[in-house]
Amino acid sequence: MTGIALITGIAFQGLCLAADSTSHGKPNIILINTDDLGYGGLGCYGQKLIQTPNIDKLAAEGMRFTDFYSANTVCVASRYSMITGLHPGHSGIRDNYPPHVDITLENGGGFMKDYPKDVWPPDVTTMGQVMKNAGYRTAQFGKLEAGIPMAPGKMTEHGWDYWIGFRGTGEAFQYYPLEIWKNDEKITFPSNKPEDVRRPGIVGDKGVYSEDLFADELLDFLKEKSDKPFFVYFATQVPHGRSPRDGDEIQVPDIGPYGDRSWTHLEKLYAAMITRFDGHVGLIMDQLKQLDIDQNTIVFFTSDNGDENSYYKYTDRFQGTGPLRGKKRFLYEGGIRVPMIVRWPGHIEAGKDSALPWAGWDLMATFADLADVDAPSHTDGISVVPTLLDQADKQEPREYLYWELQHGKQQAVRMGKWKGVRFGGTKEPIELYDLSADIGEDHNIAAEHPEVVDKIRRLMVEAREGSKYNKYWQLPEHRRDDLKADQYIYNSLKNGIR
Repeated sequence: MTGIALITGIAFQGLCLAADSTSHGKPNIILINTDDLGYGGLGCYGQKLIQTPNIDKLAAEGMRFTDFYSANTVCVASRYSMITGLHPGHSGIRDNYPPHVDITLENGGGFMKDYPKDVWPPDVTTMGQVMKNAGYRTAQFGKLEAGIPMAPGKMTEHGWDYWIGFRGTGEAFQYYPLEIWKNDEKITFPSNKPEDVRRPGIVGDKGVYSEDLFADELLDFLKEKSDKPFFVYFATQVPHGRSPRDGDEIQVPDIGPYGDRSWTHLEKLYAAMITRFDGHVGLIMDQLKQLDIDQNTIVFFTSDNGDENSYYKYTDRFQGTGPLRGKKRFLYEGGIRVPMIVRWPGHIEAGKDSALPWAGWDLMATFADLADVDAPSHTDGISVVPTLLDQADKQEPREYLYWELQHGKQQAVRMGKWKGVRFGGTKEPIELYDLSADIGEDHNIAAEHPEVVDKIRRLMVEAREGSKYNKYWQLPEHRRDDLKADQYIYNSLKNGIR
């Protein structure tokens, strides 16, 4: 291991003291991955209106990263890259939709009915498998894997000893579900069938609220005694909104502390959902302390992509992207720069900020490092353990980060302070921004730095080279105006991203 091996013998002995009466010598790991939480969605990242005291405390007791990026700007593509450790130029999934049948045909030939068999389930080692093979007891809660159904038995095969949640992305839009899956068994909730449970935003004490259920299941899992360390992946559906077919109102048991605010009803529901989830994070942290495993558990908190303000009708009340441009579905900073908090008492300095640029596909290598095993050879990620342990001088450097999204045929590169963004095709112009002076990407300075633009153009080619999945995710040379699915992106660029 590149990072852990550098710690002194005394510090390493401290790491190995498992407070739950075991001697496995490895830290427990919890990954909390939110769904559409933007860079400015938490108090510790500048949010002024939505109350998140428990997550803010997590940041105060750990390390807050200012330059962490989701693996992509939509959930399916982001989660796939994260669990496989592949950046979007090598990833098997690069959008929320299956690939086009043939991009050379009119309107791209339409979309494939399903993801190709060599894409899903993944044919490379996944994050769950890495941790299970490292001797961890593994569990997943919430929005399972990338939100694409797997056949019975496949979840266990992909590294999860225990799992409970929604098998499909669309199912996770419903906070009072009719069914979920638990270890390949379908669980139904008759109490969620009545109309007064399924439709209203404020449900009260009726029915089964999915996030309460997942939190309870997670707390029960933590109580189980084992001679193995545990790895928990809590893929919460918060703060994703509901499907339009289910109505605009996000469902919550109560409105929380926001009943007297002079806000819209949808804004109150959105804030109440996040604050209730913040309470669940508080319960998890309290449980770790009660079980006396707090000192030997490292908690990661992040988001799968940037903010989505359509859930409260595009108001600017919450400023969910903070100072950043764009949002979900765009490769500007607002679509991919997201919160990342890491807490590990006694090992990570409390209240410290880091500006290290890293991304979701680095989590696999980081977890492997913490587990004292080699990361799979296929991963594009690097371990950030040296940075976590205040040994930034030992941190492995990287030249650039790369993203790609089929929606709008978008590409982006971050190279040091420089950020390049391109829409439409490989011969379309590249926009260039200096993030050190222009975090909001307001000033395109490509004309002033042609040599930087040329370098980024070469990197956009290099980042895709050698991927067997490129045949499914082709990029045209120029913008295709007959690709109807891309018109949302192009129209938003022209008319302003709401």
